[in-house]
Amino acid sequence: MNTLYKLNINTIGKISHLSSLNSVTRLSEMGIIPGAEFRIIKKNPFDGPVQIKLNDSYLILRKEDANKIFVK
Repeated sequence: MNTLYKLNINTIGKISHLSSLNSVTRLSEMGIIPGAEFRIIKKNPFDGPVQIKLNDSYLILRKEDANKIFVK
């Protein structure tokens, strides 16, 4: 199963589940919950953050957090 960080720019996906209990509360407060649809907007080079569009909002996620989000 892919993580959000492994997707390419302009890919549309749906969040399947989150793997880390430490980040679940913070990520869910930002709207990152199972079933939410998103689009990859930008990926920064050299393992930098990734920008996504989720529910008319633009979010920037660290690589560590994006690798904990599994997608369909």
